[in-house]
Amino acid sequence: MSSLVFIGDLKPYKEQVGGARKKQYQRLLEQADRYASYQLPAQHPKESTTYMGIAIMNLALAYRLSEEEKYLSEAKRFMEAVLSYEKWGNAHLVNVDLSASWILFGLCLGYDWLKPYLNEEEKERISAKIKHHGDIMYQYKLDTYGHGWSTNYYQNHNWINMTGLAAAGYALSEDEERAARYRSEAKKNFSRVFSLLADDGSNYEGVPYWRYGGMWLFVYAHLLKVQEGIDYFQTSGYLKNTFYYRLYQSCGDLEQQMNFGDCHDRHSGHVPCVYYKTAAEYQDGFAQTFGNLVLDEFLEAEARESKIKPGILPEAAFEFLWYDPEILEKQLSDLPKVRFFEDLGLLYMREDWSRSSKVLTMKCGCPGGRKQWVNGWDLYRREGVECLSLSHHHPDNLSYIFARGSEYLTCEDGYNRNIMPDNHNVILVDGQYTDAADENDIYVSSAQKRLEKDPLYPIEEKYRGEVVHLELDGSMVIYKGETSGIYPEELAMKEVSRLLFTDQLSFFLFVDVCVSEKEHIYRIISNTDMPARKQSGHQYKYPMETGGMTYTVFSDHEICSDQYTQEVVSVMTTQEPDKVCKVSINTLAFQSASPVKKQMFMECFTFDEVHTEISYEGNELFIRCREKEYRLTFGDEMSEITIEVPNENGERKIYRIPSC
Repeated sequence: MSSLVFIGDLKPYKEQVGGARKKQYQRLLEQADRYASYQLPAQHPKESTTYMGIAIMNLALAYRLSEEEKYLSEAKRFMEAVLSYEKWGNAHLVNVDLSASWILFGLCLGYDWLKPYLNEEEKERISAKIKHHGDIMYQYKLDTYGHGWSTNYYQNHNWINMTGLAAAGYALSEDEERAARYRSEAKKNFSRVFSLLADDGSNYEGVPYWRYGGMWLFVYAHLLKVQEGIDYFQTSGYLKNTFYYRLYQSCGDLEQQMNFGDCHDRHSGHVPCVYYKTAAEYQDGFAQTFGNLVLDEFLEAEARESKIKPGILPEAAFEFLWYDPEILEKQLSDLPKVRFFEDLGLLYMREDWSRSSKVLTMKCGCPGGRKQWVNGWDLYRREGVECLSLSHHHPDNLSYIFARGSEYLTCEDGYNRNIMPDNHNVILVDGQYTDAADENDIYVSSAQKRLEKDPLYPIEEKYRGEVVHLELDGSMVIYKGETSGIYPEELAMKEVSRLLFTDQLSFFLFVDVCVSEKEHIYRIISNTDMPARKQSGHQYKYPMETGGMTYTVFSDHEICSDQYTQEVVSVMTTQEPDKVCKVSINTLAFQSASPVKKQMFMECFTFDEVHTEISYEGNELFIRCREKEYRLTFGDEMSEITIEVPNENGERKIYRIPSC
């Protein structure tokens, strides 16, 4: 049997459709059958057409495996539709962005896989269309080198568009000179991409874009491995570790995700084909377990609730090809409950691996992650290449998200193109957080403002956050982030830090320290799904269905509080400018009663089912929980903190966290 682009030898796959791959095969056929009900418009619709390209792939594979004529007929119907459109895409970057690249990729695979079943006229028309759009994409990449998606090496548009061009390079066997240009450009692009990605697998855009765009890093790596034997799976730290970034950004129920960054919804998070590919490449039974779990239990909800299109269902062909039946499952409960991703400064912990678990995640680091921030500015200075595009990465240093089971308490703002300072669970100084506000790419815009004032300003060194202390000691976690560098310089901030302390999430405590040369009003933000009910003093109650939760705040200066609702409304894609995403968040804020130079806030979250007592006296905070007493002592400079923790022998272990 002849070698097929992206597949190689089809025979081993075909032999397993009734056995080892039967489940994945049936899912592929179910997806292929859905396309019969699709009404394909005669003119390019005023919406994204990404679904058309992957439909061709699914239908072509379904035909090659089943030999049922209905799938060949449907594949030709979809190919005929995209051939009839003069342009691919709508409203923005027509012919040179996502709709065009998804179609190009799918059409190329359909062309290659179905060649024996196409007449000469069909082959000529398809080939000509691939060349036409391939040339447009290729020339755009060359013409815009240095800015836009052509050099946004960390951004999903670059990955998807260049994978579409690469597919054209492998499908056009009849035009080797043109095909070689496409392949070469893609290889140059991805050699830089994979060298620049975070080695710990973390993704600054957040889980929904990890599942939408990050999948294409696996698609290209697989394409290159099959076609040329070049194996990024063995050389890329990102590919090796990124499954664990995804797993350790799961909600307690494992179905939803913790929504840092641009998140259209909480169900856009799963890519079982990537889990299967991870399992196959790295003999990873945990990834195999997660892939099976999604297909067995989460598929329907993800397909129904996700706002990211084309969504999880059309990925059936990837699942079939990437599933390795030889990989044995491993229980997720064998994994650690805490994981730290150093590049992004991202901490994640769960109470246990049950589906009702408490989950807390927190972050503090460089915009886009350390590796991107440092290398991005280096490329800009050395080559004039703009590769920093952080519009999907929100200004959320020191922010946190807490959930329990399927229920969220603290939350982020979802998908947002005009970000305001109080959209995240952060610390504000005179109502400010970054140099820029109420716009899309907050971090880059803020950095540009600094550089406009001083072109020699060491932006990569000073405009950043940092995790300055981390202790992972059994069930006990201490994490401290400091991010004074991102606040406007005129505020003269010397320290803005947040320390997290918890013992297996039976409670969790934040100690926030603000120090400046000037007097300010300091304000801490807690955004939640539900409004809080005021109790007494500075204590509020959240009546969660999974168990009541109390939020208590202390400070070394007088504080006051207020509560209000924010509504975030944003266009989800420029391909469909009339479609918006709306999210309502409830904001509870505590702030200085009057301007001060230094202030400390202590925020304690406790749970009704675990009797907990908290008291703050002078320079000490006491927490009594599960028959243990924890004591935090604050030094003269406030940020010098000593934590005493009882151990199993009744002795007290002491942790000293120095000042920043």
